[in-house]
Amino acid sequence: MSRKSLHSRNVVKNSFKGFKLITFIGVSSLILTQVAVASELGTKDKVPTTYNISKPSYIVNEQIPTGYVKANYQAIYSPHTLSKAPSSKDLSLQEAAEIAAQEIFKFFGEKLDNQTLEMSYSPESSKNRSQWWAQVGITSSYRLLVEIDGGTGELIRIKCTGGPNLDIEIDTPSTDKLISERLDTGIKEFTLDDAYAKVENFITKKGYIAEPIKSITYQYISADAFAVVDHTFDVTTDSNKLYRFALSEDLTQLRDYWVLKTENK
Repeated sequence: MSRKSLHSRNVVKNSFKGFKLITFIGVSSLILTQVAVASELGTKDKVPTTYNISKPSYIVNEQIPTGYVKANYQAIYSPHTLSKAPSSKDLSLQEAAEIAAQEIFKFFGEKLDNQTLEMSYSPESSKNRSQWWAQVGITSSYRLLVEIDGGTGELIRIKCTGGPNLDIEIDTPSTDKLISERLDTGIKEFTLDDAYAKVENFITKKGYIAEPIKSITYQYISADAFAVVDHTFDVTTDSNKLYRFALSEDLTQLRDYWVLKTENK
């Protein structure tokens, strides 16, 4: 699909970049795709988890989201996992699944009762860290995905495709045409007027970032396999941490939260 662009404009220290379409294909595309889902963060109580003290400090000190009660979910290995034998220093299948379940509750409010979490594990690679991925299909048109550090349990990314109000999955020859039409409409209706202020207010109000924001940069518009459209922004904090947020068309719902990296000052 052809790349769609708008005129550049400086807002909050950064410029407006071009549009591009990216669609979700499957669980293996969690890192590579830029599509995601509506969510909200809950507050946290200072209640320790039940993880063994021998686990890394992040897990020991992690706190259970307010109102969270462990659901009756099932955690199984995905057929796409690279390994079914986590190293001794990494989280077990059940530990990783429980962290993912808590993050899903915190961001989306889903309790996962009677749901199945498909877990994928990747040993340490050139990035020098192992990873766990979890995905769960709330409905055929609403899938949640979580990526965490395999050793520490720290959240790397959480997102979803589709949405809770979609009745059917799009799976017809006209899918590309429908996505193109939705993108065209989104481009025409989207304006940068007050957009950055709305994004900053949303992020800080919901508590996604606690420290001051240094800059926000618009990245692109995208649509997932269900023709759900969102807008993506990169956010840099005063300490040079870089996050990527995808918000709904009206900038009122979080669709993707991605911890990219910590930049050099």
